[in-house]
Amino acid sequence: MSEQGEQQRGAPGRQDDRRHVGPQRERPALHVGRLCRGRVRCRCGIPHRPPADVYPVYRCADGDVRLCLLSERQWRGMFAWLGEPEEFADPAYDSIAARVAAADRLEPLITELFADRPAAELVEEAARRGVPLAQVLTLGDAVASDHFTAAGTVALREIAPGFATTLPVGFADVDGHRLGIRSASPKPPATQDAQNTQDAQWTPRHRPTASRTDGAPFSGIRVLNLGVIVFGAEAGRAFADLGADVIKIESTAFPDGLRQTRRGEAMNASFAWGNRGERSLGLDLRADEGRQLFKDLVRHSDVVLANFKPGTLDSLGIGHAVLEAVNPRIVVLESAAFSRKGPWSNRLGYGPLVRAACGVTSLWRYAPDDTESWDGVTVFPDHVAARLGALTIAAALLARERTGRGAHLEIAQSDVVLHQFAVLAALEGLRPGSAAADADVGTALFGGVFACAGDDEWCVIDVRNGREAELLRRATAAPPDSQVDGDLHEHVAKWTAERPPAEVAETLQGYGIPAAAMTRQPELLDDPQSRARGTFTTMRHPLLDGELPAENVAAPYGQLTPPPSRPAPLSGEHTVDVCTEVLRLTPERVRDLIDRRVIHQR
Repeated sequence: MSEQGEQQRGAPGRQDDRRHVGPQRERPALHVGRLCRGRVRCRCGIPHRPPADVYPVYRCADGDVRLCLLSERQWRGMFAWLGEPEEFADPAYDSIAARVAAADRLEPLITELFADRPAAELVEEAARRGVPLAQVLTLGDAVASDHFTAAGTVALREIAPGFATTLPVGFADVDGHRLGIRSASPKPPATQDAQNTQDAQWTPRHRPTASRTDGAPFSGIRVLNLGVIVFGAEAGRAFADLGADVIKIESTAFPDGLRQTRRGEAMNASFAWGNRGERSLGLDLRADEGRQLFKDLVRHSDVVLANFKPGTLDSLGIGHAVLEAVNPRIVVLESAAFSRKGPWSNRLGYGPLVRAACGVTSLWRYAPDDTESWDGVTVFPDHVAARLGALTIAAALLARERTGRGAHLEIAQSDVVLHQFAVLAALEGLRPGSAAADADVGTALFGGVFACAGDDEWCVIDVRNGREAELLRRATAAPPDSQVDGDLHEHVAKWTAERPPAEVAETLQGYGIPAAAMTRQPELLDDPQSRARGTFTTMRHPLLDGELPAENVAAPYGQLTPPPSRPAPLSGEHTVDVCTEVLRLTPERVRDLIDRRVIHQR
């Protein structure tokens, strides 16, 4: 989940080994969060779809809003907004589980509160009360919003000589400047001969012959990971997997929500997935001494990453300007749900709210009026934004080799979402109201998503030219004169409906036609391509029973052997090691800091 200010989804699990979690093959292979619950049927009656009731959608005067109540503080804000109804005054309702159990009584109260008020008004009041709420916007609404314009996420750009439209132009700020599209594409060569001349003038960069090595790409790099929940875990792990010393900074007062367990287990499997290879330092950043210790760590580090509400690091006294003064080579990445430059910067934001505000929810649904069929608990965009954040950090580290200076990087997850829908967003700018999940974006001659044999089974077909259209007719035994803009579509739909999606994809691929089956996440573990590339592996944690399926390192390497990974740490497990090895504190000094709770250990 995107984490914007709140670090706690519930009570942290006990840090002991009295309870274990058994093997969970059905759990996600992509590390953190439940991208899919496997073969289940949600309350909306659609098989395999994760339920949307965890992040419910409510009707309001002019549309819909989505609520995401997780922490006790957020619930207290909602409780006050409801007028402090006596039946929910019991502190037991601070628990998510208790509120879910009482949904039949709680939901009507919230529904009534929201029903007659405009969405924008509700969202603003929610922000004042500390309640995470977002308006469900269309992609067109999002692109046209004042926030993304003010943030510099979208802008009017000439995409070809004499041809301009409004579209996403960049998702990352480096030292306050947005990277992205600034000018139109160059004119194509007037003739084929000119193109051939350009090609002939291009010389590939010499690639030296490399021998296999056990060296890790980020060996010697130290990352201070203030990040929490999914983004923090994924961004930090990207460096830990490739040899960096990643130190997770943790607080007993604001534990990482990913440490929450349902029954007080010693380790959450999601935390074990996402934070493997990291060390944990328990540190109170609210204490003057704690902040000074952090600054001392920065002197010996290369990267600081965080994903809080904009301004949080500054309010703690460890903003980029302060850290840069301590270490001019430091690279600081701050990620939030919404950019600090726009009017939505004060909004609490988690993945479900980002999806709602950026048009994903309005696209990702079966029926417009059936809110339970809308996007459910799928963790997006956290994984994608974290990986892009890690790549941006890597680029800044490379630039540092040339300039000798670090950088201040800012990436809003909502900006990342709009760029993943950049083609649809550009189409919306050209033809307002045209953006849809099945919109024709002009990249194919024929294609789309086709229903296959089975319950909620699908495949994608993408025919790019006349030759492939003829091959499609042969593969599906369609009449030779069937038209791509007419009866061929009907014929192909009937043909796919009689076959499982894997068979459809394999048959069409055999004819050289781009096609793919919809694959649910648990099925990826047995996918032949994934197996061949070593995309997934298994991992163990001493506090978890059995093996867990896990994503392997980012890519298969020909000349590099990634280092062995350490299991995810308990909170404060490496406090003493970090203080003595990195900060060179004496044992007596460490004990004093522990006694005064400036630092903590497991």
